Order: sequence, then structure tokens, then C-alpha cells
Amino acid sequence: MKKLFLMGFVALAFASCVSDKDVTPQTQDQKYQAAFEELVGGKVNANVNWGFNAMQTITFDAEGKYAGMRAANTENNRWGMYMVVPTEMTAEQKAKVKKYFDNVKQPEGIAINWSDFFVHQVSQTVKGKNMDYLYCGEKDYEAKDHVNNFNGGSSTDKKNVGVEPRDANNAREVDYYDGIMYMYNSGTEFFAFHNSYDDTYYEDNYVIVSGEMIDAAYPEAPSVAGMYFVGFDYEHDKTKMNEDDVEARDYYFNDWVIRVSPGYFRNSKRVMVEDLIASDLSNVGFTADKSDWDFNDAVFDVAYKADGNKQYAIITLWAAGGTKALTVGGKEVHELFGQSTKTMINTNATGGVDGLTPVIFRVDMGTMDYNKTYTADEVKVYVGSTELKAETGKAPQKVVVSNTTRWMKEMKIITSGYASFANYATNGTPTEWYETVTNSSVLY
Repeated sequence: MKKLFLMGFVALAFASCVSDKDVTPQTQDQKYQAAFEELVGGKVNANVNWGFNAMQTITFDAEGKYAGMRAANTENNRWGMYMVVPTEMTAEQKAKVKKYFDNVKQPEGIAINWSDFFVHQVSQTVKGKNMDYLYCGEKDYEAKDHVNNFNGGSSTDKKNVGVEPRDANNAREVDYYDGIMYMYNSGTEFFAFHNSYDDTYYEDNYVIVSGEMIDAAYPEAPSVAGMYFVGFDYEHDKTKMNEDDVEARDYYFNDWVIRVSPGYFRNSKRVMVEDLIASDLSNVGFTADKSDWDFNDAVFDVAYKADGNKQYAIITLWAAGGTKALTVGGKEVHELFGQSTKTMINTNATGGVDGLTPVIFRVDMGTMDYNKTYTADEVKVYVGSTELKAETGKAPQKVVVSNTTRWMKEMKIITSGYASFANYATNGTPTEWYETVTNSSVLY
């Protein structure tokens, strides 16, 4: 009895020396660390950096400088070195698009939000030949950008476009017959044209429609899904020139039709974000009804580009799966999509919105420093006032993957789609854990 009593006393004494602080994490970081390690089944490897490696900055000449800060980039033989040049439309696709704009009066348009994009010629009417100087960008004529080589309702018929780079200094050139121009550091906030017949700018005579809208109206092949088109409606008024010549709009936006394509960067890296650190972690679990380890609260690509002596991060925002105010590079992600903070976007969420067009914007990183190593971590992510981090050897609030990686659907645990993620977190391998999909049904 004495021996048993003594052992019990010692155990009690030992327990009394261990504080709750030693047993239960007290800080939010500690709680997050413990919950994450439960997710991956072990301690985070001390050398894991979550993919935040040095990234290449797109530069042009030996000094890393490129003439010009915005508007049209006419060096088409270089586009393919750093951009994904869109595939040219077929004649049948162009005919289908023309049919839509010829027959659908005053369609309800959509908005797109891109700083970097391509413009392609599609079609025009006879009236369109008076439509010159295609403009885009901000709705401010002092800041507008001229789309070079697009005049008279048309464009240069043929370009040699560099695509599919062979090496660091050369890209394969192909003949591109649509007429195409790359606009950089510009915008799709508005489009306008100058009418040479009455010497007037028209900035409200356009509409943007998606290929899905055209396919819905004309479901026959070929499809133009995934494409976006801008149609312009002609008018003129020469009374201000003391001439009795007025042609009113007919609200068919077929007089000049262009295609616009998002500018995707070849060397971009995808960042997938988890905002649980800013949540009450007491209810975090690993069942479908409790887990939020989906790393889709923001999904965006990062590329770095030097224009002149300025360094920019070009962000392509794909998804916003959180319901908290979350900023990427100082911009709130839900607002960029035109949605409320409580709306989950492009994550297959109940009550959310899917299929929204990605947003492309630029973050000014200041004067280009050629001695600095840039990683995707330079683009800061905040949920409220809390910075979401990815520190080496600690539980991450964001990870970097290839720009082709699919993100998780809402409330699907990341390890259910990428089983190798747990091994990477605890053992440091494989570093390309995202290349092995174990369950595609939980991916968006």
C-alpha cells in the first residue's frame, strides 16, 4: 500500500509541475502549428521552405531594361519567350462570333479585369473602316493606351510571332494571321475608338461578351468557350461640323469585333493560401464537416517583370475561397472579382460563385534591384491585419506550386488530393508533391 501510495504521490507531484502552458499551445501560432502537424502526421521538417525559391525576373537587354512603361508591346518576336501566346482562331470560329454580333441586338455584357492581355482582330463591317485608333485602359483620355496596328476597323494582317521558346535567347516564329497585339500595364476597364469621319472619340459604344455566351446562343460547333470578345457599335454626327449628316447607333455591336485574351506568363508560380491562422482554431478538425485545410482561400500566380527601371509583380488571381477580407499585394481579392467578402469564388463552394474570369493586375515593387533575389513571398498576403506567412520549418499559411497545379475544392483537405503533401511537410520530399494527384475529384 505504501509503495502504491508513494507512486501515486510522485505522479501527482509531477503532474502538478507541468503547466497548461507546457501541454497546450497558448499562442495562435502554436495552435496553428499543432493543428497542421496533426494534419500531416508529424513535425514539420526544419528545411522545408514551401516552394518559395528564387524567381526569374523577365528582362530584355544586357542591362535588364526595356524601353517603355505601358501600352502596346510591338516586339512580337519576343512575346513567346515569356508569354503564353494564344492560339489563333479558326475561320469557322470567327464566323460564329460574327454571326452572334450580327444577330444579337444589345447583348448584356460582362466585365473583365486584366492589366496584361492580347488583342486580336476578328471582323468588321463597311462602317467599321471609319473606326480608327483603338483604345483601352483607364477611362481617362489622358491615360488611355493606343492598341498599335489596329486602325480602320482592322489590323495588320500578318505577324511573325515568337512562341514556344527553344532556349533562353530564341523562340520559334510562326505566322499569325489574325492581327495581334500584346498590351501590358494597361487595362480592360474600358475600350474606345476614334471615328475619323466626324473626328470624335466614342467610349461607350462597346460591349464585352464571353465565348460561353456565344455558345449558348449558337450551340453548334465549333465552340468558342474560354474566349472573350469586344464588339463596337458605329455612329457619327457631323452636325458639329456644320454638316447635316447623322447616323445613330443601331445597338448591334458588329462594326468592329476584336478578341481579347488574358496575358499568362510562362515562368509564373502559383501561390495557394490558407487563412486558418486568423480563425478560432478550437474547432479545427479533419472530417469533411470541420476541415478547412484546403489552401484555396486565395489562389494566384506571380511573375516578375522589369519595365524600364521599375520592377512589377504581375498577379493572376484565380480563386478566393475564404470569407474574410484578404488582400494580395494590397488589393482585396473579393473586390477584384466584383463580389462581397462573404462570397467564395471559383472553389465549388455551396452558395459560392464559380466560373468567374481570372483577374490580372500589377503590383509596383519599386525600383528594380538587380542584386536582390525575388521570391513569390515578396507579394504580401494579409487577412485583416494578419500577414499570412510561409516560414522555413514552420506550418505554412501559403505554399508555392507550378502554375498548372489545380487547387482544392471548398472544404476538401489538401492531403486528400495530394497525398504526397504530408510527406513533403514532414520529410522534405518530394519537392514537387503537387505533380502527383491522388484524387482528382476533390480538385477544382
